[in-house]
Amino acid sequence: MVRIQRRLVKKRYYGKSQYEYTVYSLNIPKEFHEALQPFLGKGLDVDIQSESGRLTITLTLKRENSRRKSVS
Repeated sequence: MVRIQRRLVKKRYYGKSQYEYTVYSLNIPKEFHEALQPFLGKGLDVDIQSESGRLTITLTLKRENSRRKSVS
């Protein structure tokens, strides 16, 4: 079983104003850790779909831009 966790992060600027934002996290069970290894430290695109009581989160490797390097 997995639960989505919500945490409120508070940042203070120069001790006067305060900025708040919410961070959501999902803990992955140990049985799936081996499947995650090829994706660690790499950029991922996220797609989330919610329909009829089912939440589907799809992570795919982000394609790197094939920029031409300038030679000088």
